[in-house]
Amino acid sequence: MPYRHTKRGIVILAVCLAAGMLLAVIAWRTGQISMIATLIILVAVAVVFRSLTVEVGDNELRWYFGPGFWTHRLALDEIRNVAVARNHWWNGFGIRSRPGFRLYNVSGLDAVELQLKSGDIRRIGTDDAEGLAAALKSAARGG
Repeated sequence: MPYRHTKRGIVILAVCLAAGMLLAVIAWRTGQISMIATLIILVAVAVVFRSLTVEVGDNELRWYFGPGFWTHRLALDEIRNVAVARNHWWNGFGIRSRPGFRLYNVSGLDAVELQLKSGDIRRIGTDDAEGLAAALKSAARGG
């Protein structure tokens, strides 16, 4: 059963928009052209982290941010266990290394936690944690 779901990064977009507007006003009022570089970085962050798409199929799990400049891939047979998890707000958004796991998230606190055979743990943020977990479990069984 192929699975594909995209989560929008509302928080990241809102923060980038607010910071961009503030920087634009400061740059306009003070005449500091150097703020333009920061605005360009904010636009790049907003484009890259505007969404997180997760796909299950072809014996692998794939996920990518925004337009998919880079795609993370994980063979399904590398996954030992799948569970629904809840992140703390202080874990943040984007790609984060936290004690005990690596997080990929654009918004919200819900995630699917993947315990890998290597001992590593990955958490993928999603607003469809139950659906993604079910798709992974189904694909691992070959159905």
